[in-house]
Amino acid sequence: MADPYASFSNNPAAPAIRYVEVAKADADLPGGPCKALLVGTAGTANLTDAEGNARAGVPLQQGYNPLRCQRVNTGGTAANIWALY
Repeated sequence: MADPYASFSNNPAAPAIRYVEVAKADADLPGGPCKALLVGTAGTANLTDAEGNARAGVPLQQGYNPLRCQRVNTGGTAANIWALY
């Protein structure tokens, strides 16, 4: 079956091409800045945004969170986090 989204450009509003499970760490995401986070368990997260600014206690809802970030730091209560690219 052909991919119906293959002709979409890879911009922030386009469907994710890749999704990677995130391990909370004080290091950049291996795939670089993501376009959004998919969260299984709502809570807070310590994030570094795509411009390098650290933010502590960012509230994340269960489901899709359209936040571009380059790092999900240790700490916070959100769990089962996936980076969408």
